Amino acid sequence: MLPAGRAALPTIALAAVALATSATGCGATAHLQAGPRRPAAGGPVVEVVASAYPLAQLASYVGGKDVRVADLAGPGVAPRGLELTAAQRQEVARAAVVLDVGDGYQPEVETAPARRRLSLLPAVSRQARPYQFWLDPSLMARAATQVAAVLAQVAPSARAQFANGARDFQSVASSLQADFQSTFSQCNRNQLVTADDAFGRMAAAYGLVDIAVDRSPVAQVVALVKKDHVPVIFSEVGVTSARVGKVAAAAGVPVKSLDPLEVAPAEGARPQSYFDVMEKDLTAMESALACDISSGY
Repeated sequence: MLPAGRAALPTIALAAVALATSATGCGATAHLQAGPRRPAAGGPVVEVVASAYPLAQLASYVGGKDVRVADLAGPGVAPRGLELTAAQRQEVARAAVVLDVGDGYQPEVETAPARRRLSLLPAVSRQARPYQFWLDPSLMARAATQVAAVLAQVAPSARAQFANGARDFQSVASSLQADFQSTFSQCNRNQLVTADDAFGRMAAAYGLVDIAVDRSPVAQVVALVKKDHVPVIFSEVGVTSARVGKVAAAAGVPVKSLDPLEVAPAEGARPQSYFDVMEKDLTAMESALACDISSGY
């Protein structure tokens, strides 16, 4: 349930996203085969390899039934700096389209021979770091356009389906972006203390400051938390950080969790859509920043 005052994301589009992620399969030989649309009549199914979980979700949604998507990293595996096996290199070489983050996020993936490659971070932003552009809904909306275009190059007969998938994704992303803007414009605090700098790009886009525990001396972060009365330290799903616990204990504040969406859910875990996770992250940050959305949008 959304907090009082928050606008609900479009129901039809969310249902489509849930369908697009309900059959999530990860790893070099497991594929996503889902989406809200039927394959283009007589059209080919495009084999896509994605180098990280959020890219696999995006490709699956935009491509629908006209794509098969493999997530190279696989369940529970951190994708940054991913080292490829021989089988994964073959998977990359065979794929009609390879989607990677780019800008040095995964050097082995980015330099592996591929038939057609789209590096999404440099395609949607001139800023190379932090890498996690998908935590900004406006950049994911741009990425959807890029994905639809590269898929259409491979399967022109499905161009309209890909364009529709991108527009559907962008519609929900636009609603999510409005939620972020409205929420963060009514906050009493502007500082987030997180495990690393994954949320730094998103924070800057909405006038916030992300203080990464792993990028600063522990004593310095503890002093800041105490001085500015920061109420919570955020750990991150898939990020191991002993410093988070040390800072929280020394400052006397609790640890809560954010999901940077880098790591695919473990085998057997129920997958959640990109939008579901982003809304949960927003709710957690809203509380930490003492945002007032009671007046509604």
